[in-house]
Amino acid sequence: MQYFFARDPNYDVTKFDPAQFADRMREISALMDSTNPDLSVFSARGGRLIMYENMADYAQSPYAGIEYYKSVVAKLGAANVDNFFRLYVTPGADHMGVGAPSSVDMLDVLTEWVEKGKAPGELVQVREDTKAPFAVVAARPMCRYPAYPHYRGGDVTKAESFMCKEP
Repeated sequence: MQYFFARDPNYDVTKFDPAQFADRMREISALMDSTNPDLSVFSARGGRLIMYENMADYAQSPYAGIEYYKSVVAKLGAANVDNFFRLYVTPGADHMGVGAPSSVDMLDVLTEWVEKGKAPGELVQVREDTKAPFAVVAARPMCRYPAYPHYRGGDVTKAESFMCKEP
């Protein structure tokens, strides 16, 4: 509220009145609420998009992102979308990725796709210790939507104890 709408770091958020900031809210919404499913121009220009949703997100509904992905598939067709767009979901992770292994170097994954043509499939998410040397304390597969990590037995901190499976 302070920075996006009021543009005042000293603004008292307890006094926030949406009507007072209606124009600014519409301006921000136009920038951030990307809901147009027609990504054909983006795709034609070689664009690649990787999106993920943390399913225990308390700050925004992860289902909005899932619905957006579905709308792109409905508009452009699954085979076409598969050439440039990936959606992943992380069960148990909140807005900041806490609660489940949720860390993946997406920039590296995207760079591999754009520069080397290596489209991402299943990835591995990790949760690291908060203290050096930042050892991995848990890992899970990061499955392409609509699949999710399904426990198949073994050590719950190891990615190989899970498999990606569709509901």
